[in-house]
Amino acid sequence: MTLDVLIENFSNNLTGNGAKNEGAWQQFFTANTFALKQIFAAPVAFYGEQVHVRSPDMKGAGSQIADFVLFNTLTRSMVLVEIKTPSTALVAKNKYRGASSAEVYPPDKELSGAIAQLQAQMESARTDFEQIVRRTPGAAPLDTKVITGAVIAGTFSAMDQLRVDSFVRYRNGLYGIEVITFDEVLERLLALQTMLQESGRSWCLGRVSRG
Repeated sequence: MTLDVLIENFSNNLTGNGAKNEGAWQQFFTANTFALKQIFAAPVAFYGEQVHVRSPDMKGAGSQIADFVLFNTLTRSMVLVEIKTPSTALVAKNKYRGASSAEVYPPDKELSGAIAQLQAQMESARTDFEQIVRRTPGAAPLDTKVITGAVIAGTFSAMDQLRVDSFVRYRNGLYGIEVITFDEVLERLLALQTMLQESGRSWCLGRVSRG
């Protein structure tokens, strides 16, 4: 698949039925891990999907599974990624307080729930992942001293400016977790496309070649 086709597929699914299908988006990022890697400033590599990060109890209950695990290629520190959908609301429909141009909107429960779930997974990975790796043949160890996370959810285009302001304040206040919107992922892919076009190169199946 070329970068142009990947961008076209990604853009087409930001609206319509595709915007609400979480399973389809998880499949998209599984098939196109390259797109996942573009959302981080640090160099990262793909580790696995549906990765157990918490050991179950003796009855097999209580396991926690991360949608995706990536790792920093220099430090091998873990990055857990939670995938939602472009239609996921980022802030609540109704304001918390304020009037006129001073309305304040709290995070939507879908977003705050995803963050709470990711925080629990990160904490479990710190205590359990090393043991899980030891029990799993062929599993590579990762550094669990510092674990970060990311939630991919919603779009800026679905919000007015007051809601954008509330959302940006909220995500800037989070520690160890990034919230990245689907249209931000698209913008990063478009920026890469422009850079490659200007350099006379193309991208296909993870390879960069001269045009």
